[in-house]
Amino acid sequence: MRTSKFTIFIRATVIVFVIYMTMAWAWNSMTNTSFWKPWEMAISTVLTVLIFGGFAWAATNFGMGLLFGRSSQYRAYRETGGDPYFDSLPWPLNSDPKITRETGIREPKTAFRPPASWQFQCPACGARQPSRICVCWNCGYGADSLSTAYFQQFGDKKPPDISEGDWAEIRSRQSGVVMMFERSRWRKMTGNSTLVCVNRTEHPRFRSNPIAIISKRFDL
Repeated sequence: MRTSKFTIFIRATVIVFVIYMTMAWAWNSMTNTSFWKPWEMAISTVLTVLIFGGFAWAATNFGMGLLFGRSSQYRAYRETGGDPYFDSLPWPLNSDPKITRETGIREPKTAFRPPASWQFQCPACGARQPSRICVCWNCGYGADSLSTAYFQQFGDKKPPDISEGDWAEIRSRQSGVVMMFERSRWRKMTGNSTLVCVNRTEHPRFRSNPIAIISKRFDL
């Protein structure tokens, strides 16, 4: 899940309030007055965040909609709760990692760190995967021949890099690739429990089998 908009608003308000109070303290110290009071700074802070933040949000969403409104990837990103303004805010306003900003799914912390080239993400646990058609190395999603998690997360929309034939098969069967080895057998044979992905493009013997779909990161 992405950091909520309300949480980001609170963080922005606190940061701006601290800045305003620092400026008020400096001014009052130099002039030996108490002109700027905390409650005045609090009201100014909320108004500042609402007005300037609201304008920036509207301009960003309008501009992104104008530029990418016809893109299927952008529409999929918006339908999963993505917001180009909030997802572009830096730390400490938004502490979400890049992959969470793009898909809305947090990547789990595991002993195995997937390479940067793995640009796909399991819709069940959020672990990055090497290919679109895959069995998740972390939670085993797809090994039971079900793609339910993908449809629950992203709906019945065909990704642009999936052929019509594959998509028809995925929709009609909503099931996953059968793993080449069970996890325990794979570990015994290779000593590696992480590389359990079966890519049907690389393994022709699986072309007639059901396929499990993994979500792709939306690099905008």
